[in-house]
Amino acid sequence: MKNDKELQSGLYIVALPIGNSRDITLRAIETLSNVDEIYCEDTRVTMKILNIYKIKNKLKTYHDHNGEKVRPRIIEKILRGKRIALVSDAGTPLISDPGYKLVVEARDKEIYVTTCPGVSAPIAALSISGMPTDRFFFLGFLPLKEINRAKILEEVKNIHSTLVFFEAPKRLKKTLEELFLFLGNRPASICREISKKFEEIIEGNIKDLLRNFDFRKLKGEVVIILRGAEHSTNDTGNLEDLILLSKGNFSPSEKAKKISKITGLSKKDVYDKIIKLDSLKQKI
Repeated sequence: MKNDKELQSGLYIVALPIGNSRDITLRAIETLSNVDEIYCEDTRVTMKILNIYKIKNKLKTYHDHNGEKVRPRIIEKILRGKRIALVSDAGTPLISDPGYKLVVEARDKEIYVTTCPGVSAPIAALSISGMPTDRFFFLGFLPLKEINRAKILEEVKNIHSTLVFFEAPKRLKKTLEELFLFLGNRPASICREISKKFEEIIEGNIKDLLRNFDFRKLKGEVVIILRGAEHSTNDTGNLEDLILLSKGNFSPSEKAKKISKITGLSKKDVYDKIIKLDSLKQKI
């Protein structure tokens, strides 16, 4: 699909499918066919979609580990008149993805930057989650360090907008436990395999998900959609119990016993988490 005259020198941010290979736009195919080079996170992953649409072009890597070295080269190429496309392994680049610094530097150099919009996992998940979509707050992947995770969850616990997270399967259970302890027993949706054959939306409050969900079956990244904080100050039920526990003059052992009864989680696991969270909160 060659049409060289339509593309000017610049940086093209091109969205790719997140699962189903047919979720690509005609403009994305045309752009990827006509740019001078395509920069991606993993050439093996991107090559699969290029092969499906018979796109033959130069593939080079741009990711968090080589960005400082590669970014000046990309800028220099565009300034010399080249047309460069940036893609991610799946979805829209820059959304929990490398590329932000490249776009900033390109715009600082007054380089033409444009988008070929398409699929984005947070929007796709929101659209089928059953959660309010009029306002949402996207947090991407929470940090790996617990103290940094704690800081972020403390910051967002009173936000009324729907909260959207990315998470890896092996960390999902731990993340849900932390969401429960910091944010309470809110309604949640776990969206997995979006647009694929085994697409699944698992709904329920966090406590029920922790009790009933088989985390061993998970494959591929998931999107967690969490209802925002209630506007009312008269919350009832398990969340109120947990808030009272957090403010009451209870020992860690008493808190663990009561929270274990509410959630069905192991008393020892809850106790260990309380000790760890108390330590983290003192550092925040």
